[in-house]
Amino acid sequence: MALRDSILRTAVLAGTAALALTELLSPFHLLTRWPLAAAWVLVVAAWAWLRPRGAVTWRFLPLETGFAAIIAAVGGVVAFTAILSPPNSADAMAYHLPRVVYWAQSGSIAFFPTPYLNQIMLQPLAEYLMLHTYVITGGDGLINLIAFAAYAGSIAGVSAIAAAFGLSTRSQAWAALFCATLPNAVLQASGAKNDFLLAFWLVCAVYFAARRDAPLLALSAALALATKGTAYLFLPPVLLYAAATLPRRQLIWIGAAICLLNGPQYARNLQLSGSPLGFDSAQGDGVFRWRNEHLTWKPAVSNLLRHTSEQLGARSVYWNQSVYDAVVRIHRALGIDPQDRDTTWPGARYAPPLNANHEANANNRWHLLLLAAAAIFALAARNRQWALYAGALLSAFLLFCLYLKWQPFLARLELPLFVLGAPLAAFLVERLRYPAVAIILALFLANGARPALFENWTRPLKGPHSLLATTRDANYFSDMGQWNNRASYLEAVDRTARSGCTEVGLDISENQLEYPFQALLLERSPRVRFVHTGVANASARYAASGAPPPCAVLCPDCIANQRKIALYGDIAPPIEIGRFLLFLGK
Repeated sequence: MALRDSILRTAVLAGTAALALTELLSPFHLLTRWPLAAAWVLVVAAWAWLRPRGAVTWRFLPLETGFAAIIAAVGGVVAFTAILSPPNSADAMAYHLPRVVYWAQSGSIAFFPTPYLNQIMLQPLAEYLMLHTYVITGGDGLINLIAFAAYAGSIAGVSAIAAAFGLSTRSQAWAALFCATLPNAVLQASGAKNDFLLAFWLVCAVYFAARRDAPLLALSAALALATKGTAYLFLPPVLLYAAATLPRRQLIWIGAAICLLNGPQYARNLQLSGSPLGFDSAQGDGVFRWRNEHLTWKPAVSNLLRHTSEQLGARSVYWNQSVYDAVVRIHRALGIDPQDRDTTWPGARYAPPLNANHEANANNRWHLLLLAAAAIFALAARNRQWALYAGALLSAFLLFCLYLKWQPFLARLELPLFVLGAPLAAFLVERLRYPAVAIILALFLANGARPALFENWTRPLKGPHSLLATTRDANYFSDMGQWNNRASYLEAVDRTARSGCTEVGLDISENQLEYPFQALLLERSPRVRFVHTGVANASARYAASGAPPPCAVLCPDCIANQRKIALYGDIAPPIEIGRFLLFLGK
């Protein structure tokens, strides 16, 4: 327990240090290699000097050791995949990594002009960590290890929560295995999304709430809110639990930490949009608004049914259709439209669930069934502690359903709830008493993780597109096959690199997936600097005065767009590259 406690404390303090260093160095444009490296040397030295010393005791327990071996095998494959692959999810190409590039070239996290406001206004902590590795190492080779570190930390953390709640060492190890084998967890842990980092901070928050450690609970909560917006939906039940168990005088720690660590981003967003959380849509125009139009019981019930059905997808077409038909019938019985535009993402349509190995929508159906059984068992047994814990998870899910519009790719956002559910599932296994049950369930879950481990749609280790058989550069496009535009990116990179232009404009108003172009061009021309052009929203005010005009502008998916052709005509006549337009000056 001492080792796990130390891991969680160290991680929270390291996350706090990363956020603080970023905000402190940014005004001086010192987010560059040597200042950052020196700052981290000082942080590590201070930690080594101040950390508590204590002996760590090890005991050989056969069943626990067996579970640990399974976790190590699964985790080893995930880590190998994370190292071998570049960051390549669509969200990473559109905003996680582009914001890192713009920060790195300016040495500052100040807002910059962009047509895609997610690049500046969304919670930035995961990308701060990416920025540090990107700047210090000179590339994106370690970016995916941030999610993997959160995966490994969450495995340790859920077992620590199980221990804090009084479960046996066998059940603690089983909770860790439950977390390690979540199919969506396995898929996300080798990529560049931020859901796992949020899951980890929430795990830390629950653990330190259970330990009545108000300062570290406060830091964990603040880091969660600094990582992803869904923390505002998932965290309240944890804070309610803390408020019920902590002395009131200690609750001030939570408010102080949230304001202190999130204050700078709140201030930047207030200046941009008038809200500390920024605009309610990525373009700031309300068209693709994230929240439901009406926050009533009907959207909550509709989204609960639709999200739950997506977690039940299987390989059977008949089963998936049956689940879909049942959900539609319930909607009709309640007088709700399952395709209601007020609760459904523009352009999306509710359909039968899938059983995909894609990190955006992979389900955790067997883990969900275990969690449901555990919650029912806790209620039937009148176990107050675990019934309240199950109720907290359900409350967080209901808030999620009440607030956010349904999309076909939101299963990834539910990952933190499944991770937090691991101790609850372990409670069920402990009450079943027989070690054979724990072993059978562990082997079943481990076997269910195999497709996610080896057949990840964007980072596979098997098949013709295996990471072992393809180049790193080619794998930037693994999540972009539906657009069939890899050749356009490559030709645009080649033409721009051969031109010698070092001030490159990007107009991403039609297509936000800019990072493959940036990454591949920087490989060829490290001195290149990027700037967004054609920005017509509130972020246009952040354009640098006196900056040299770009000598090239790439406008993805702008073919035949006369407005863009007229806008950049002074640079050069457009070069048509597939659906891209490249304006390349002499």
